[in-house]
Amino acid sequence: MKTNDQRMKEIYERADEKRAQKRWRVKWMGVAACSLSLVLALNLVLFLPYPSGLPDISAYSGSEYYPLMQQLNALTYRNTNTAHNNFEAWFGDLFSSNGASEDMGAAPESPGTSDDPGASDDGDYNEVTDNQEAGVIEGDLFKRTSAHFFYVGFNGDSQLLLSAFTIDKEDSACCGTLAISAEDGYYFSSYYGAELYLSEDGDTATIFTPVYPYKSNKLYTAVISADVSDPENMQETGRVYVSGSYVTSRKVGEDFLLISNFAVRSNPDFSDESAFLPQVGTADEMESLPMQDIICPDTATAARYTVIVRLGEGLSVDGHIAFLSYSQEAYVSADNIFVTRSYSQATREGDYERRVPYTQIACVSYSGDRLTLKGSADVAGTVLNQYSLDEQDNTLRVVTTVSESNVRIYENDSNTSADVITSSGTDDNASLYVLSLDDFSLVASLERFAPEGEKVTSVRFEEDIVWVCTARIWELTDPVFRIDLSDLENITYTDTGTIDGYSTSLVDFTDGTLLGIGRGSDTLLKIEIYEQGEEGVVSVAVYEADTDFSEDYKAYYIDRENGLVGLHVYDYSEGINEYLLLRFDGYNLVPVVEIELTSSNCDTTRATIVDGWLYVLTELSCLPDYCDDYRAEPVPGLAE
Repeated sequence: MKTNDQRMKEIYERADEKRAQKRWRVKWMGVAACSLSLVLALNLVLFLPYPSGLPDISAYSGSEYYPLMQQLNALTYRNTNTAHNNFEAWFGDLFSSNGASEDMGAAPESPGTSDDPGASDDGDYNEVTDNQEAGVIEGDLFKRTSAHFFYVGFNGDSQLLLSAFTIDKEDSACCGTLAISAEDGYYFSSYYGAELYLSEDGDTATIFTPVYPYKSNKLYTAVISADVSDPENMQETGRVYVSGSYVTSRKVGEDFLLISNFAVRSNPDFSDESAFLPQVGTADEMESLPMQDIICPDTATAARYTVIVRLGEGLSVDGHIAFLSYSQEAYVSADNIFVTRSYSQATREGDYERRVPYTQIACVSYSGDRLTLKGSADVAGTVLNQYSLDEQDNTLRVVTTVSESNVRIYENDSNTSADVITSSGTDDNASLYVLSLDDFSLVASLERFAPEGEKVTSVRFEEDIVWVCTARIWELTDPVFRIDLSDLENITYTDTGTIDGYSTSLVDFTDGTLLGIGRGSDTLLKIEIYEQGEEGVVSVAVYEADTDFSEDYKAYYIDRENGLVGLHVYDYSEGINEYLLLRFDGYNLVPVVEIELTSSNCDTTRATIVDGWLYVLTELSCLPDYCDDYRAEPVPGLAE
């Protein structure tokens, strides 16, 4: 039998053992708790998703541009970090297929007649471009004085070449070239070309061309002036830059209207105004447009401006205005500039969304001392080009391609929607709208007048008549419509019915006829003459050939008085480039001059007739080794 001391000792030993076990449990519970805390913290660090909200730009809240910044922030924000959390950011390369990440930076921007074309009575300048509006001169690759042609080309991307050529029949030749280099840190792009103007006295040339900085993805339009009073010793006299790619320009009197398209890149640096604001100035001193000159529609869907700048004597900046989210189509009348913005309206029906395109047209007056926004209007459809718009009698006439598309909406595994367009183009058609420039209300319309499934391929307004070609392009057939707008309450039209091919350019021609240049059903080139017959529009002459050609209207020579049309073609059967001049003799289109050329670029060839001689210039004419590509040939029946 154990003594009392022995029993007490056992009790103490058991108590000590329990206390030791308790301390051990407490210790390991603490270790486990710490471990769990570390695991939780590590998971929070590694796997907590990155925030996906817009960047905080409240630091700029005091700027006059802050509302614009907020709009641009929402339009341009892109999450450039492809990792969703720190684990992917730190260790993602270990599990990627190539073991390295790629820098997918933003790509650079991609930079776009009348009986009295506006020549001065006492000046030396003679207009050669077939301008859309009387007195509103358009830029071109070439211009002329009484004694010289001037042509702007490129020597690669390193230099612009402004060349002068004598007008002296068979003795014509290049007499001088001005090489214009890009400023340090910039380069020209020959791909996007340039356009040229001459002053009314013929002494000053002004060139508009895109220019890129080497160290950024911005694009500018350079406006360069040169003294050409002595064609053998031409000198540059000034240079101005405007933000954005070159769209178009016009010359009215001695003032220039420049339209450019400036895109804001993803996640712009709002501390750098050149990254998000249109600017004007010299290469080393650019000034931002003030907020009062920037129009921001609430429905803007893209961070892209159309910038309009007015330049006066000596390239002085005499006004500017910019529209956010407008497109590249622009038309300039004698008093107003019209710029367009395309958008669509969507209606959800089950798993499909019906989308209908619309065009908003804004009107800017330049007739006063300032550029003034007059208002805007919306029409159904999309505008093809500048020839689809025309101002007359305080109204704007517009021809559009109207359409609709069905878009299927579905959910993927990440619960984000995706779209699949299922339109076949069978809903395409053409419509005409007449808008009042007093209040931009709809005055009259002619909707869906073409056969179903056809798009507008060319338009030409001629006072109260509008000619429209529509086509199913893939079927190479079209009708040509003659629409009479003399009575807006009773718009009438006639057409040719379905004929082969389609026109990409319609031109008012000799003796009230219409000239169509485009593609045939069995040939690459089809030139056709139309007139209004007793029962509709009829074709009276056709010329077809298996030759390539330019679809740029400025590449054509049009002589309405003598019924002549000329263009550069590439003859596939002969394998040669040539300039082809045709005459309409009242019955047929007959070749009268064919000049073989070295250049293969149909878009950059220009021609005109002076004193019965046809003069042809190509992009190679200003290069020393190819200057004989400047050709002069007498025109039968015109030359003395």
